[in-house]
Amino acid sequence: MGIGRAKLPVSVASALHREIHDNYSARVFCISKLVSTVSRARGDTQSLGSFVTKRVLIGITLLATILTSQEIASARDLTSRFNVQAQTACEAEMLGRIDAREIFSGKEYYVLAKVARAYGRAIPHIYIFPGSWNMAYIAASTAVDGRGKILVGQLAIDRFHTRALEGFLGHEMAHLVSDDAAQGCDDYILRSPQMEADADALAARTLGKRPVKKFLEQALMLTEGQNWDAKRRLQILHSR
Repeated sequence: MGIGRAKLPVSVASALHREIHDNYSARVFCISKLVSTVSRARGDTQSLGSFVTKRVLIGITLLATILTSQEIASARDLTSRFNVQAQTACEAEMLGRIDAREIFSGKEYYVLAKVARAYGRAIPHIYIFPGSWNMAYIAASTAVDGRGKILVGQLAIDRFHTRALEGFLGHEMAHLVSDDAAQGCDDYILRSPQMEADADALAARTLGKRPVKKFLEQALMLTEGQNWDAKRRLQILHSR
């Protein structure tokens, strides 16, 4: 899942840069004429005019550089704001599409609050969606408000006991805190087996092995032993 990156037209920056350049060129021309006139009256046109004009040019060039840098920084800030807006819109569309609703209480909320404290992070937004016992986090969602968003299938709440739910949420929290926001909610992110094992390991270091072990064991049980990924990860967890 991810966000299409918002691209800003360079025309705004280019137009402003041209305007700065044209205005300063006009000012240099006017100041040069004034210096030449004063210099001729003093009989020292070439030396004084050349020296002062050079000093004026240096000053204006530095000022133009500073203003251009500020303008570039403003453009970056604007790009960042546009990306956050696109991310927010993407998240809203996705949550609506899967009929997810945010919750603020209940077993799963309090378990997530405990997990977040263990990670030293703010409690992520938690959304429940029907018809699944899976979980996911929304890529780059921490870029919006620093909290991020975790999606929990209703069946996970119904079928996972508290300790296993803690391990499951701890696993997703590991993905969330490791997310560098380089991809957004519309980008397809393929989780490799190593990425999953690393998330298990981080969750185990943060919460202890027991919740993660219970999560993987219950996932294996719910699939009647056919979840080969859970089986392999459980073996890796035992070996560490």
